[in-house]
Amino acid sequence: MAFNAADVVLVPFPYRDRLAERTRPAVVISGKDYNTKGDIIVAAITSHPARFDTDYALLDWARAGLKTSSTVRMLLATAAEARILLHVGQLSDRDWGEVKSRITRVFTWP
Repeated sequence: MAFNAADVVLVPFPYRDRLAERTRPAVVISGKDYNTKGDIIVAAITSHPARFDTDYALLDWARAGLKTSSTVRMLLATAAEARILLHVGQLSDRDWGEVKSRITRVFTWP
């Protein structure tokens, strides 16, 4: 299955500070053309409140298939499509627009 940007998936996600991973929801941030090659790029979704200016607290988290209020955090990872455990849902247009805004902040150079 080819995933689209804004899809919410369940995936083994690496910790940023140790050699381990845990299964967690994430949002696909790479586009369909990239995703058809077998890899996807995702941003972590956490149940913790926003802590950084690049975090975004989802407004429509239940509509996206999430079980609790959630925040997209700009912890990014590349995963093989085969490692996706479940397609949970999709972000609403307004939430996806805000996530894209944060992605742009992360990848803006002077």
